[in-house]
Amino acid sequence: MGDNVRERVGRFIRVRSLLTEGDKVLIALSGGADSVALLHILISLKEEFNVALYAAHFNHGIRGEEADRDESFCKALCEEMGVPFFSHGADVPSVAESLGESVELCGRRMRYEYLQCVCRDKLSGAKIATAHHSDDNAETVLWNLTRGAGIAGLAGIPIKRDNIIRPLLCCTRSEIEAYCSENDLDYVTDSTNLSDDYTRNKLRHRVMPVLRELNPSVGESIGRTSAIMREADEYLNQISEKEIK
Repeated sequence: MGDNVRERVGRFIRVRSLLTEGDKVLIALSGGADSVALLHILISLKEEFNVALYAAHFNHGIRGEEADRDESFCKALCEEMGVPFFSHGADVPSVAESLGESVELCGRRMRYEYLQCVCRDKLSGAKIATAHHSDDNAETVLWNLTRGAGIAGLAGIPIKRDNIIRPLLCCTRSEIEAYCSENDLDYVTDSTNLSDDYTRNKLRHRVMPVLRELNPSVGESIGRTSAIMREADEYLNQISEKEIK
């Protein structure tokens, strides 16, 4: 399965034109299975696409020593694999409270702000590669649906937007974990992922298992639907822009 995953990701990158020769790519590295697999896969594809790889870790300051462990793990992993590493920490809970934001949304916003800062100040013109996969996309579509969503919401996680690319959207969580196992890749587990305190975790732990009982390939099915919605959204936007002009 490992070779199949690597080949599929390579094909996905080519078909979706996610990388161009000479690109600088900043990998958002949390230390979890998904981002570790992304790092390993892109290293294996580095020469084929002729790109330069970097990695960055954002410490949310939520889990104390465990968060520091994750940062140290990422740093050591990048040193072992020969990938330049950047890191930054912040007290996300305090910032979220001061701004009246949820910790979940505030952490996500600050993480992307940091990644963009690295691209701007250290790696001019770099692309950011995140490790979102098809199960993440399914959870996003379901969450958007529960809140009430139009075509854009049902399109799910964009494969690419501005300088952000998501090469693992063609893979499932189980395939990624199997890839890590087959390639003897160590990774860390974020304890907050095991809690239902966050919206996405409730969908992951309670809703998705029920849907998989109805259809074991529900992630892929939702992925096909979101792809159709994405194409429709892009087409309607093109028509709108043309009419406005």
